[in-house]
Amino acid sequence: MKKLRVSNLGQIREANISFTDLTLFVGPQATGKSIILQLVKLLLDSVDIMNTIKNNGYDWEKDIDNFLELYFGEGMSHLLNMDTQIYLDKRYIDLEDLLSYQFDKVSSSEELSRKSLFPEHLFFVPAQRIITLENGWPRSFSSFDIGDPYVVRNFSEDLRLSMQTTFFRTNDDIFPNPNLITQELYKEIDTSIFHGASVELKVTGMRKRIHINIDGISLPFMAWSAGQREFMPLLLSFYWLTSTKNKTDIEWVVIEEPEMGLHPQAILSVILMCLELLNQDYKLIISTHSPVLLEAVWVIRFLKTENPDIKYLYQLFNLEPSPAMTDLFENILKNKTFSTYYFDYFYQQRYGVYVKNISSLDPGDLDSAIADWGGLTSF
Repeated sequence: MKKLRVSNLGQIREANISFTDLTLFVGPQATGKSIILQLVKLLLDSVDIMNTIKNNGYDWEKDIDNFLELYFGEGMSHLLNMDTQIYLDKRYIDLEDLLSYQFDKVSSSEELSRKSLFPEHLFFVPAQRIITLENGWPRSFSSFDIGDPYVVRNFSEDLRLSMQTTFFRTNDDIFPNPNLITQELYKEIDTSIFHGASVELKVTGMRKRIHINIDGISLPFMAWSAGQREFMPLLLSFYWLTSTKNKTDIEWVVIEEPEMGLHPQAILSVILMCLELLNQDYKLIISTHSPVLLEAVWVIRFLKTENPDIKYLYQLFNLEPSPAMTDLFENILKNKTFSTYYFDYFYQQRYGVYVKNISSLDPGDLDSAIADWGGLTSF
């Protein structure tokens, strides 16, 4: 996937997006960022999505409006209209044709085989990720309400399966875990988020639950700070992506609002995690309301063109030099590309949302959308 062009989809009047290694979406709430991100997931993984929906007991009866409600969420059946156009890499996409693939319900053992035939290509971390860890354990796909978006349910199910089968035994620490995270990232996350606490699996009432251990006191998930609860699904996603690299067909990663609930220093830790995903050749699409992410991208773009010396990245993240981080920073500066798109609401009430390329992030640009980074610096 290199380019996506969309017109007249929901509030989106025109979007022409060229994807890079890291593509940022910025703009106010309700300007269609999530709609575009979910559309990308649907375009890349339509067969797997329909397979998952059917095998969890849902039937949209070949009615496109039913599917839109089931996939995008309650109240979203109005997204398409007679003027809607979608082009992926210059190829016109008709969603009804895309969703016309037919198959019968399969058993759980056959499901694994089908996953290998129709694999996922995009891992989606939704903004509503905190609701997936109900009482400290990921919820199953079918436990959500019918109106909850597919990406939320699928994300929770992915975490649930990985927690059950892949990562941890009861006596494992989730954090710190030297098998799943580098020493450099551990130090940054510990300093900015966990502050010496450990995250562990405990069995309570014969069920596994995530607890945080602070100076010998074990606290259940809902007693954590808001930032720690928001960060936990991100950390589990990072573990899954880095531990299964080259074992799956996942190429793309979407993260909605990774800054939610986090202090700016903690956001820098999340940015380091994203750079590590780029270093492992994932392509990232991130929606954000935080200027901190754009500041980091601006610095990296500036260094790439003016002075690609990694010492400035060490200064930016306040890190001590190490071979692993040097390799990562050199790869980022030499090989990775970045772009930013602004979902412009200026004409929204009358005309709808237009998506503008503001990738230069030039503070001196005459276009205020570029100079103000989609309005984020004006505050």
